[in-house]
Parts: sequence; structure tokens; C-alpha cells
Amino acid sequence: MASLSKYRFLKSFLTLCTICELSAVGAVCGSEPDVWKIEEDWELETYQSDPVIFSPQITFFTVPDNRDSSTYFQLQMNYAADDSFSAGGFHVAAIRNDDSIDEERSEQQIALSFNSDLLKWTNVMAVVNNEVLFAVKDGIGQEWGDFGGPEYLVRIGQTSITDLRFYDHQLSVESVDVGFGKNRVSSIKLKRVRLFRIDGTTTTIELKQ
Repeated sequence: MASLSKYRFLKSFLTLCTICELSAVGAVCGSEPDVWKIEEDWELETYQSDPVIFSPQITFFTVPDNRDSSTYFQLQMNYAADDSFSAGGFHVAAIRNDDSIDEERSEQQIALSFNSDLLKWTNVMAVVNNEVLFAVKDGIGQEWGDFGGPEYLVRIGQTSITDLRFYDHQLSVESVDVGFGKNRVSSIKLKRVRLFRIDGTTTTIELKQ
């Protein structure tokens, strides 16, 4: 279970409307409106999931800076694989230079088994004080019910990344990896992306797939 400080840290960047209200960030209002937070709304529709062989197994990648592929966040759905393997639920990790430096495993580890299920959730990524953070929120599915939340925050420590201006949602789409059970996935869609800027403005990108 994540610490209380971790919970509070995530709550801050999930709920604040403008980063200019945080002196810790060091942003100066009136400067170029850099992006400090990204939200990605995803949908996964399954087809005849098989809980015996834990199929399908899908991995999502979110990269804060498309010029640096060595630093990213990873979301594994319906399994967790790092030093060991476990089935069901989800697993989030912060990766730098192929090393997992922070990770969280869902408390509920039910393997998908319904013939057809529609899972919806939001990936959140933010830069606060040169730390890059990631979490899954507002997850909902027929079999899993509600999932995600502040207890699943992972972070990459101090980096040279000061904002998310070089984030590319197309990279998130292209990087989705159905490692096992592709025939058991009906569709995977990134529905929309929200860009939050330090001047308090938000841009929503609706994606057609």
C-alpha cells in the first residue's frame, strides 16, 4: 500500500486547476504556457477473455518526452510482469534506462473472464518540481468494477524534464502492445487527451479511430 505522502502528492496534481498556484513548481505565470499535466482517456473492449491462461495481456506506454525513449511509464493490464509474473488486475511502473524505479500492483487481481467487457480509465501524467508522476484514475469495467486511484501513483525522481511540451499522444497509441491474446481484444482506443497548461488553460483533443 502506498504511503500517505504518496496519496497526498497524487491528490494535488489530480485536482489543481492551475500549476501557477503551486510555488513549489517554480513556474512563473505569464511565461510561455508549457504543459504540466496530461490526461489520456482509454477504452479497452475484450472478446472471450480466458482466465485459465490469463489472456489477453496488454501493455500501455506513456512517454513524457518523445525525444527520450529511455524514460517512460508502463501500465500492464490483466497481468504483472517484472521480477516475477502474476495474473489479473493491473500493474503500473516508472521506467528509466530499462530499470523499474517505482511500481504499484493493484490490490484486486481478478483475471478477465467475461466474453465481452468494456474497460474505461484515464492515465494521468504530470511534472511537479522536476519530478514526473503517473497514475491510473476513474477506471471502470463490468468485471473489475471501479479501479485505479491515488494509491497507485508512481514517480520518476528528479529529471531534466521540466514540462510535457514534447509529449506525443500518437506515440502512446503506437506503443500499445498486446503481448498475448490479440485475438481476445476487440478494440483498444485512445478516445481523448487533455493538455493542462501552467496558465490555467486546457486543450482537449478528441481522437477518431
